[in-house]
Amino acid sequence: MRNQKVNSSKIIFLIITFIIKFSRIAGLVPDRAGHVAVIIDDQIVFMGGSRFIPPTNPIRSQIRLYNLSDEVFSLSLSSQFSISKPPYLDLSDTSARMKFGSEKGTAVLGGPGGANIYLIGGVQQNLTRLNEIDKNQNITSNQTLMIEEINKTYNMTDQSIFLYQPYGNSWLNLLNQKGTPPTRRRSTSTVINQKGIIYIFGGRSQVDTGSPIFNCFNDLYIFDTVLLSWNQINAANVPSPRSHAAPVLLPNGKILYIGGVSQTQPGADADLINMNEIPVFDTNSSTWSYKYANQSILVQPRIAHTATLMPNNNEIIIIGGNSNYNLHLTTVNPIFLSLNIAKDPYEYSELITSGDKPPPLAVHTANLYLNYLIIAFGNITNYATEPAEINSRIYLLDIQCKTWVTTFTPNKSICSNVPSISSGPSASIGSGISVGIIAGIFVCSIIGVAVIGVAFKCKKKQPK
Repeated sequence: MRNQKVNSSKIIFLIITFIIKFSRIAGLVPDRAGHVAVIIDDQIVFMGGSRFIPPTNPIRSQIRLYNLSDEVFSLSLSSQFSISKPPYLDLSDTSARMKFGSEKGTAVLGGPGGANIYLIGGVQQNLTRLNEIDKNQNITSNQTLMIEEINKTYNMTDQSIFLYQPYGNSWLNLLNQKGTPPTRRRSTSTVINQKGIIYIFGGRSQVDTGSPIFNCFNDLYIFDTVLLSWNQINAANVPSPRSHAAPVLLPNGKILYIGGVSQTQPGADADLINMNEIPVFDTNSSTWSYKYANQSILVQPRIAHTATLMPNNNEIIIIGGNSNYNLHLTTVNPIFLSLNIAKDPYEYSELITSGDKPPPLAVHTANLYLNYLIIAFGNITNYATEPAEINSRIYLLDIQCKTWVTTFTPNKSICSNVPSISSGPSASIGSGISVGIIAGIFVCSIIGVAVIGVAFKCKKKQPK
């Protein structure tokens, strides 16, 4: 009888453990901004970001509105799901958790085998020390001292690049790097080509990246992920120092840098950059040039926007961002833009979409997978004040007919008479059943079988 009770307890314990784990995964609240997102095979991996501190939290103040996140979680793109309940997988209880709170870095996929994620720059905050500060009343009661102590929590390392291996859920140090890396910075414009060469342009440094003054950069560094070597490219006709420009790598090896802010000298305020002038770096000839764009509508300059090249290589979709940089970081107009790069000069037009559009966003992410443009999280902007709300949802734009949809189905477009975009032989076919439903059925089945089994054994052992 004692062994029977022990075995029954073990079964119940395992059931409860599984339910708790499943609830943790299904109940993840991912609201954040300034995070990074990278697609690898049939999953998208999210890292870091900043989150509003709830008004009810006593540590919230005018100097503590956000907390940085060290979380890592993923979303499977191999099965159908609804955007109302994406099947996120929280990896933060594993070695995948970041070594520091992180925001406003950039991340790219590549390297040997094409299966590594490289995190470039960004803010690095010591969350352990920050937690100690929050519990120290002598510090929190003195605003000047608190600012000083919080500033000391930044810059846990002097590294410019970090390596994450998705299939091992682990962070590795890139040892034996050759050459001189760029100084610590954030909000760079970073892309990687098919040869595993990372191009890092511009960015900024300030208190949260270890600089006593605000400083924008216009230097261009390359990092070879195979040779682990750094090189700085010095070329004529370089653009002015800038940060937050959205980079787009074209198939011909040219990189476009759209929008952002520029600075005339270190310490000076930054000004929004005219969207009509687009710097172009040619990775083949290592030369700078400029392209210009016409506007059929008035296009406001912006930062914290995204720019994504469409599969036809003729259109770039630009979403969101902030305007009024020196004031309240308000909503840009138009929120949704299309840039036709097949024309000369390029041409902007408002992107006309149907369906349930996302709210105006900034510091969000945009990733293209098959026929879906996946927009994730970010600050919700408005036309009057600084953002006071963070988006916790993802949105899906079916690029075949420019329609916002609420259900993700691999290799299937809702557009009639339009063939779906395929990623090749490795593309997954949606089962038509959401992961959440499958998991729910699985959990219920386990509970049912276990309870029946336990009840049957108990009944069998009872004296007649």
